[in-house]
Formats: sequence, structure tokens, C-alpha cells
Amino acid sequence: MSETTITPTQMVAGTEIVVTAGVGTAINTANTMVIAYPKNGKLILYCDSNHTDTAATFTAGVGVSAGLGTFTWSVGNGVAEMIMLDSDRLVDADGNLEITWAANSAGFLAAWYTI
Repeated sequence: MSETTITPTQMVAGTEIVVTAGVGTAINTANTMVIAYPKNGKLILYCDSNHTDTAATFTAGVGVSAGLGTFTWSVGNGVAEMIMLDSDRLVDADGNLEITWAANSAGFLAAWYTI
């Protein structure tokens, strides 16, 4: 399995996130998505799904909450959702967040971080 690397965009205090259809990187179920997680702060992910079975599985990391295991995020067809994540559960030793997609997943993923 290949990797698709996503570099999150830094959010600046007092600004808003503007999202439009097709923003981000297209989901490719043949690849693992890797997001370089910021050293401090929160990661905000946006998924714009165009398939009923779009589901992302985040691999458990090495932080203090890694014992909680993997995390699955399901997004319905025609739905756009945002979630905010902390590094204490899902970030690996290299500082990355790894995502695998269910076989029928389709849509786009974008990432931002705050410091």
C-alpha cells in the first residue's frame, strides 16, 4: 500500500476556515493517508463524502492515550463533517497520523492545525 501525504495548513487566530466543494485531497482507498501532525496544538480534519460507506480508521499512536486504540470516523453520503483531534492518542513515533479508508470510501479530506 502506498502513502498519500497531507500537509495541514496552519490556522491563524481570528481567521475562519473557508471550505468549498472538492477542497482537500481526494480519498484513494488504495493508499494510506499520512498527516504530519503539528508538534503542539490541535488537528482539524474536514471530510466531504460522496459515498454512503465513507469511513476512515485512524491507527493508534504512542501517546498517553494510545491504549484507547484505533478510532473510526464514518461520514454519510453527501455529508461534510469536521472533527478536532489531539496528539495524545493517534500520533505515531514519527509525529504522523495514519489513516486507512474503507473499500467504498470516496470524497475529499482537508487538514488544518492550531497552535
